[in-house]
Amino acid sequence: MTSSNIMHTLLWALAAHSAAALPSSSTTRCQDGGGGGGQTRQVDYVVVGGGTAGSVVAEQLSRNPDVLVMLLEAGPDNAGVENIDVPLFAPRLLFTQHAWNYTSQPDPNLNGRTPPLDQGRGFGGGSAINYLGHCRGAASVFNEWADIAGDDGLRWNNLLEHFRAVSHYNQMPDQTFNPPVNHSVYGDGPIELTMRNNDLGIETAAMLAYASTLGLPLVDLSDGTGIGVSPGIVGVRGVNRTRVFAPQAFGWQMATRPNAQQLHHAWVTRVNFEGTRATGVTYVNPDDLSEEITVQAREVILSGGAINTPKVGIGNVFSKKLKTDVRYHQLLMLSGVGPGDHLRSLGVDVVADIPDIGRNLFDHHISFVEYEVVNDVQTLYQYDNNQTIAAQATEDYTQEASLGLMGSPSGVSFAVYRAPDSVFANVNSTFHTDLPADRGHLLLQCATAPLSGNSSGGNVISGFVGLVQPEADGEMHLASSDFRDDPIINSNYWGSDSDKAAMLHGYKRLREVWANPSLNKLLVREVYPGPDVVSDEDLWRAIQNSASTFHHPSLLVGSWRVALFESEDLTASVS
Repeated sequence: MTSSNIMHTLLWALAAHSAAALPSSSTTRCQDGGGGGGQTRQVDYVVVGGGTAGSVVAEQLSRNPDVLVMLLEAGPDNAGVENIDVPLFAPRLLFTQHAWNYTSQPDPNLNGRTPPLDQGRGFGGGSAINYLGHCRGAASVFNEWADIAGDDGLRWNNLLEHFRAVSHYNQMPDQTFNPPVNHSVYGDGPIELTMRNNDLGIETAAMLAYASTLGLPLVDLSDGTGIGVSPGIVGVRGVNRTRVFAPQAFGWQMATRPNAQQLHHAWVTRVNFEGTRATGVTYVNPDDLSEEITVQAREVILSGGAINTPKVGIGNVFSKKLKTDVRYHQLLMLSGVGPGDHLRSLGVDVVADIPDIGRNLFDHHISFVEYEVVNDVQTLYQYDNNQTIAAQATEDYTQEASLGLMGSPSGVSFAVYRAPDSVFANVNSTFHTDLPADRGHLLLQCATAPLSGNSSGGNVISGFVGLVQPEADGEMHLASSDFRDDPIINSNYWGSDSDKAAMLHGYKRLREVWANPSLNKLLVREVYPGPDVVSDEDLWRAIQNSASTFHHPSLLVGSWRVALFESEDLTASVS
């Protein structure tokens, strides 16, 4: 059976990952997905996954009052959750009900460590639990997508009008410096963006240390610029300093539409087919798995995340470097779409044998240094352990028009840096040197919290570097035919010699940034890896022992080729 036979009615929403933050609506916008076991519901569009892609797609479709739209989300409502709404508390959200707490298989590149791969769960998806930073990527990325897809609408200059339409920039009062904001690339849309108007004792110094150490300009990384230092544009509402995320930006608009329904705790277990035609989905309430509810739909849109979607559904365009989430592939495979031999070995009936489903797993992998800092640097540790500081921070947060400690995610300024070609001189690969000149290889940032697990407490901050242009990929596949079982994920951290060369260079540059004289008065000591760690061998061990995910996974469908599939009345959606 050819892959094209399956493409008649199943629309694939491909979520392009950025660090964009999208927070919680006070408007009742959804219902619990429980009840009605054995029922069949009929709609025009069913959208699976209420994250950053699904919320936008469902809202757009429901603008037509003549169609019925249902948005299904496996996780909780995420409304009115303090740890979501308050930017400072973002580090508290991992390993909770608001995340799919996946773990990768033992990675030989990490001496057998099993790194996490958490994904957002609940309305808002990753935008409900991320660190709120906003950037859009280098213009050449979008232009490359356009070349691959043969669609000039994907070019940066053509997409910019859509970026403007969904965002607006709100200048905070009493700005402590003149930020490099390109106001021309923002409009009057629902995603509210701003920039910190406080320093937390270290932000400005860190930003200037990035710039001077790495030789980079201060830029707005949302205007198509790909390399430079961003002072940190964040998705925070100016009126009350709360997180901006997908339900608040888009979900509330559906709440009053009689043709739209949003269900949380509606865990889609499979896409249903008649032959090779998708006809709908089946879901359960996680609290009562005995009740199955079927939704019949004219079109099925899968936006369940990088892992969950391949685990269950499929689309019209498989395209080089068009990204999907890992959970998306899990859903596809549970529904019989994926590597035929693998599915048959688990007793899954094969609808379409597509070997590439589950392959080409990419992520941004990071490693940390940690520093004890003076008490003038405001951190999450201070808030959690000093009642006086916590009380003052709470008063500032509720009474002042300032982001303050609680209104800021823990570290917002960052640098995107391109390693010189000489770093790759002894590597048998031209992957990194061949990338367009506006593509950075590495991202350097700090967080005002200990994130690596290598410190024993105290007023500690974390600096980290991540490889944002990896050459090597990983893969995922099903552990069983049971939708409740987490998939088997092989992340393959820095799995090529070129990746390793870039990461080692980046880790050295990160330490150089924190050795900048402008930071001396703020740092007490290097906690991790420690000043005695200087050899390449010891540095690489430090990288391995602090390795983690930046929570930006995607699967590049199509095994680096373009394969266009026939469709009578449908085109692929790239969100």
